[in-house]
Amino acid sequence: MSHLTLLISLSLAVLPADVLAQDPVPIQFQTDPVLVQTATDIVFTVLTTSEVLSVTWKYPGGDTPLGLWTGGTSVVNPVPEYQGRVSITATQLRISSAQLRDAGNYTVEVNPLATTGLGSNSRSIQLRVFVAVTGVSLFVPSVASEGGNVSLSCTWATGTDVTVLWGVGGSAVVADGRITISAGSLVIDPARRADAGDYSCTVSNPVSARTATQSLTVYYGPDTPVLTKSSPADCVGGGDAVVGQAVRLTCLSDSLPPALFSWLHDGRPVAPDQPDSGVLTVQTFSANESGRYACVARNGITGGTSEQGTDLAVVGTCLSGGAVAGIVIGCLAALFLIILLIVLLVRRRRGKCCVSRARAR
Repeated sequence: MSHLTLLISLSLAVLPADVLAQDPVPIQFQTDPVLVQTATDIVFTVLTTSEVLSVTWKYPGGDTPLGLWTGGTSVVNPVPEYQGRVSITATQLRISSAQLRDAGNYTVEVNPLATTGLGSNSRSIQLRVFVAVTGVSLFVPSVASEGGNVSLSCTWATGTDVTVLWGVGGSAVVADGRITISAGSLVIDPARRADAGDYSCTVSNPVSARTATQSLTVYYGPDTPVLTKSSPADCVGGGDAVVGQAVRLTCLSDSLPPALFSWLHDGRPVAPDQPDSGVLTVQTFSANESGRYACVARNGITGGTSEQGTDLAVVGTCLSGGAVAGIVIGCLAALFLIILLIVLLVRRRRGKCCVSRARAR
């Protein structure tokens, strides 16, 4: 029989029979369960009466006790896997340099002094040992396009029993019909321009947590362009410009990166003053500049294109609304004068006829 087993047997032997039948001594733990990371100290602190004969600790699966506290001294059993790592006091069991294999249920047995009127008792406590999380990295695609599949990946170098939480812009990412989350993977399909932002993945276990952050850019567009025409003329019956005048066409399209523009006149390329510009100035030299003008917006990264067109009419002469109104007013005035002149002539002729008749009588 080992020295430690002999001490336990002797401590039980000195207890009176009536004490063994009394209420058990209360036992609690300061922390339950105990959670630690590898290479740190494991500390079990028992809360019980201060009047104890002995406190015995047992390790998971052990046939013999790990150690004993009695008479103000500790006795540690030479268990190979705990060799040189165990220390015991009246209220604590400490195991240094925690290892994954240390995890399990530990049991403490408390034998109080007979003067307490309490009987012996035992209680178990769970120990969980984790490898701390380190080396967390977040990878986002360098080119992510609206409407496409976007996959983000979160990796870590070490860590056991981990949980991965995803966030964007300070809020949690929630899986839905477009977003699929599976541990270290987040897939958005199809992506939208509103999905752009600062993404984070937090890898954690009960003893550690690490976060990595990356910015995701979602390229989009070009949207259908808005084409405006600045016409110097407002001709009645049609006409945007008179030969010799310049017409300014402006094309806008929402796109990331900003759209590059090209121009067509009746399907043929037209060179603007500035390459890729959304502005085309048409200097008219003849009515041949009339026709269908179109701007084509292009996204240099996604390769997407979008087009919008307008008709331009160049005329040799132009009558504005004011000019036409002047002509109409002038014609009406002339017509009025002609009618007035006719009336005056008729009245004058009638007057002469009346005078001639009077003389004849």
